[in-house]
Amino acid sequence: MHSPLLRWLHKFIDRRRALAVVACALATGVAGCKNDTEAIPDTGAGYYPIAVGNYWTYAVADSTWSQALASGNSLATPSVLTVSNYQFKETITDVFTDASGQPAYRLVRSKMGPNTTSFRDDSVFVLTANANFVALNRNNAKTAELIFPVRQGRSWNLNAFNNIDTTFLAETRQYSRVGLPFTTGGGTSGLPVKAYEPTVTVNNTGTAAENSALKRRGYQQVFAKGVGPVLRRRFFFANFYINNTVTQRVDYYDSNYFLATSRRETLIDYRTR
Repeated sequence: MHSPLLRWLHKFIDRRRALAVVACALATGVAGCKNDTEAIPDTGAGYYPIAVGNYWTYAVADSTWSQALASGNSLATPSVLTVSNYQFKETITDVFTDASGQPAYRLVRSKMGPNTTSFRDDSVFVLTANANFVALNRNNAKTAELIFPVRQGRSWNLNAFNNIDTTFLAETRQYSRVGLPFTTGGGTSGLPVKAYEPTVTVNNTGTAAENSALKRRGYQQVFAKGVGPVLRRRFFFANFYINNTVTQRVDYYDSNYFLATSRRETLIDYRTR
């Protein structure tokens, strides 16, 4: 014979089991109890992994075009292209607390010229990273490099942290090609072809970009998940033209400029944690 205490314990345990079954059914819509946990949505923070010790090395090509000159109604001196090649290495050296009390990362950029065999420190930037954005402070101008979550077509204000834009809400940077593969190198770059996947492309847009007969300017970055920035391309072209006094029209000359510069930074080595 079971003692009254044992009989009470059995009833208590049976009652607790029954209540657990009812609670489970209510929580799962009578679909059965599972121990599965809901996956946290990917915000895209992995497109720029930030940690002390991470580094990225880039092959840099600086291109400049000389000023074209006219003689009367004709092009007399065409623009001439000059390319300078060297390397940048960007290393996150340490983390500190910034003026707002948030963690910030010191990013030291060093440079190696075409006729040297070692890197020399060139400049120091500051990266700020949290669940909402990655910002870069360069020459006392803080720009929003990425915002989260990453989403196709999403736009934001590149200069939201500074007073460069007179319109605080101007959307001057935008995501495209989210999750698609991207290949660097090849062609006339002289660099080996390297494929990355997945990636996201970031372009300046709105008032921060222009593509007209008079002028072309823009800035593009491509980030690969788990890697970081794999390509940066900045350009400015003031297209050359002549106000033809005979035909009374404006004549444009392709590949000729009043002023033109571009820089392409292609990732060739990296380490991330």
